Amino acid sequence: MVSRVRAVAARLAWAALTFVAVAALTFLTPRVLRPDYYPGQGVVSGVLHDLERLFFHFDLGRAWLWAGSPEISVMLQRNFEADLWLLGGAMLIGVGSGVVGGLWCAARRRSLASRLLEGSAMLLYCTPVYVLGLLLLLAFNPIFGSWPLPAFFEAEPIWARPWSEPWDWFRTLLVPWLVLAAPIGAMVLRLTLATVIESLDEDYVRTAYGKGLGSRRVILRHAAPSSYVTTASFVAVSIPLIVSNMVLVERVLSVPGFFRFTWKALGHIEPMPEFHTRDYPMLQAMTLWGAFLIIVSGLILDAVLHRLDPRIRASTAS
Repeated sequence: MVSRVRAVAARLAWAALTFVAVAALTFLTPRVLRPDYYPGQGVVSGVLHDLERLFFHFDLGRAWLWAGSPEISVMLQRNFEADLWLLGGAMLIGVGSGVVGGLWCAARRRSLASRLLEGSAMLLYCTPVYVLGLLLLLAFNPIFGSWPLPAFFEAEPIWARPWSEPWDWFRTLLVPWLVLAAPIGAMVLRLTLATVIESLDEDYVRTAYGKGLGSRRVILRHAAPSSYVTTASFVAVSIPLIVSNMVLVERVLSVPGFFRFTWKALGHIEPMPEFHTRDYPMLQAMTLWGAFLIIVSGLILDAVLHRLDPRIRASTAS
């Protein structure tokens, strides 16, 4: 028990140190590259001041390219919930559908339906999320789509919460969930299928077949559990890609999350400002928010791996 507590404490400490290092590098980079944006401020003292504002006051600065230069922390507090729902829902849909699809294909190997599903997964895996999102808009957008579906496509972001406005919340996130989950589900499907097929040659699986159990039952009861650890490990290392895709999905499909401000923060506004061409405080805040999501998601998946793999539990208990 003591060793397990120490392992958890060490993991949390490393996560905290990682976030501090990312924050320091994030604040350092623009001060080195564009010192003219920080007149009269030293590089080291400026970075230390930024870190103090972040960790002691949750002060992320003000948005340079927004009217009135609002506080970024207020903007984050208003929009972070949509990011969490989008990330969590997409991971659940992607991982769940990928595992189920992989097991289904493993139980029906070489069938036409299985090959069609595998081919569809490969197509989704190779299609960038912004391309998939734009194709859905061309097909179903209520204004210019070929088959309008106004209930699930909005031109402007809608702020809705699941507790007070469940239908608006669901219809706002359904299509972004599916688009963001598509490459995750495709990768998980192919990985699950490969690991299950590989485990069919193991002795315990052959023993199950020798006892007269059906193929589908053997796959679900004996071969499938061996793929769960591999799948969870793969999803853990894919989190940075998922968070990067969130930026594109929120932009294309008008999700009211914090990452949708990326386009404007990069200077895509009319008319162009005279001095600031990039909103560095906003870009820094987005970087920190993305790092936070990646670190916390990694910690959650570490806990899942600890639950799934008895070898990890044994190593922490010893």
